[in-house]
Parts: sequence; C-alpha cells; structure tokens
Amino acid sequence: MAYPEDVQKLINTAASLYASKDYSAAADKYAEACEKAAAASGSEDADLLFLYGKALFQCAVANSQVLGGVTGGDEKPDDEEAPTEKDSRFQFSEEVPLAEEDDVSEDEGPQKAEESDSEDDQDENEAEEEEQTDFEVAWEILDLTRTLFEAQLAEFDEKDDVKKTEPLLQSESEEPSDPQTLIRKKLADVYDILGEVSLEAENFQQAATDLESSLKLRELLYPIGNGLLSESHYKLSLAFEFCVEDPESTAKAIKQMELAIASMRAAASGVDTDLLQDMKVRLADLKKDPEEKMKEEKDRIIEGILGQAAPTAAPKEAPAPAAVNDLTSMVKKRKPSAGKLVNGKRAKK
Repeated sequence: MAYPEDVQKLINTAASLYASKDYSAAADKYAEACEKAAAASGSEDADLLFLYGKALFQCAVANSQVLGGVTGGDEKPDDEEAPTEKDSRFQFSEEVPLAEEDDVSEDEGPQKAEESDSEDDQDENEAEEEEQTDFEVAWEILDLTRTLFEAQLAEFDEKDDVKKTEPLLQSESEEPSDPQTLIRKKLADVYDILGEVSLEAENFQQAATDLESSLKLRELLYPIGNGLLSESHYKLSLAFEFCVEDPESTAKAIKQMELAIASMRAAASGVDTDLLQDMKVRLADLKKDPEEKMKEEKDRIIEGILGQAAPTAAPKEAPAPAAVNDLTSMVKKRKPSAGKLVNGKRAKK
C-alpha cells in the first residue's frame, strides 16, 4: 500500500529505530504514522497498527526487564482486591449512584451534582489511564489489529475464496499470490504475538487460545517442516504447561512438544542438533511423574542447605545448567495483573 510522503518518512524512521532496538522511540513514530494515515484515509490501517503493536510489546518487555516485573503491577495493590470498583468504569450509565446522590445536599442543586459527577468521571478516567501497563496497551493495539484483519478476511465470500492445495505457501518468505492468503499470513503473525504478550503477562489460558489460533492458520499456510510451525508448537506447549486449572494441560503440553520435535526433524534445510536435543530434554521433563519432580526439587534444596552448612566439605560436581530451550526457566514470573485485563477485554467469538 502506498502511503503519503510524510507517513512513509515516519515509517522509515520507525523501522530504523526498531532495528537499533530503540523500541520506545520506534513506537512513538509508528503511533504518529498510524494517526496521520488514519486521518488521510478515514480508517485505521491494520498493517501500521501491527508494527505499532510490535514496537509497544518490545518496549514493554524491555521496561519489564529493567523494573523486574510487569510495569504498574505493584503500584496499585488495592485494585486486585476490589474488582467491582474497577469493573464499574466500563458501565456506560449516566445515572448517579444512590450513594453519591445522598452526598449532594439539596441546596447545591442539580448543577452542583452534575459538576461533582463530571469531576468523579474525570478522576476515574485518569486513574484508569495511570493503571494501564505497557503490556495492556500493546495487547489492545494488537487485538484491534486482529479485529481489522479478521474483518478483511470476512469480506471475501466463499465463492470468491481461491481454492489451492495446502500448504498455501512453501515458506514464510514466499509472497502470497492472492489477498486471502496474505491476510491469513498477517493474521497468524498477529495471533502469535498476542500469545507472546499473554505469556509475558502470565495469562496462560489466553496465551493458549491465541497461539492455537496462530497454529491453525500456519498449518494451513506452511508445510510440516517449516520453522514457524515448530515455533508455534513450542510456544503452545509452554502455555499449556502453565494452564494449571486445566487437568489435561500437561498432556496437551507433551503433545505440542512432540509435534514441535517432529516438525523440526522434517525441516528440509537441516536440523539444529543442539536445539533438537534441548527440546528432547524439555519433553522428558514434561513426562516426569509430578512426585518425582517434587523429590528432585527437595533433594536439590537439601543439597544446597548442606553445602552452605559445610563449606569445608569436598566440592561436589555442579548440577548441569538448565537447557537453553527449557522455556519454563525463561518465562519471567510476574503478577498476573495485565493478564486479568487481557482476558477480560477479548470479545469471545
């Protein structure tokens, strides 16, 4: 798509900043480009919003690493204890609650009551803006992108849909020959990064939902040995592993890990043996009996305590480092404040 000259300059600048990992500045430029493009065309541009959302996500990850957790998660602890107050902000009622009506004296009159309501609404809006984390902003922009791409895909009637032999593409670098395939490719990428946002926010159920949607599209798009398929199975395995409320989550995590390994072995360009071995280690760890895992963890704790209590004892062989691809050790543990909001805002289809 051709953009106006001023918008294209902003896009080029943003891309350069993103490549240099200045994600905050890149996000600002993409935001400006989105605004100008929307003003020129009269509608939101899904492609630009996706670039903006990706920059916001990378910015959120960088900030989280600096602060040691999801930004804003520790600033308002009372919000988690009073969800009904937070939820009330999403009610589009213009009526004054009874408690507020009682507080307004009769001699102040309706005008004073309206001023009080206006001030209360403004305070609530400001508080809501302050509470919103970087991950929440990124998720909202990306979810809007998802909505726009899905609307574009729905515009094609079934009779107009191009019937092609699956997979539709041979690699992620191949340019789609029809608009439906192009939109599916973009939508798969949007779902994938939405899943990553939810993983970072520790909203594992939402992450699993979005990563499954991405995987279904990629299975339609790419052959089994494609790296994106292996990656999707891998991330989905991680999301399922932490869906503790699902009694079948471990079995699902194991299945996705097995599919990730199978996809990697089928790669036409050769197999990364080190990565494959790491994935096998992770699969073996998933298959361990929970009681065995607990016993091993207790043994490590006891060994550590004994080692501290007897510093003069003969040094023991250091335990093997965690596998590079054991994503359970790579996911940053944070309060699920962003995840709760993420889970609540998606309109279930």
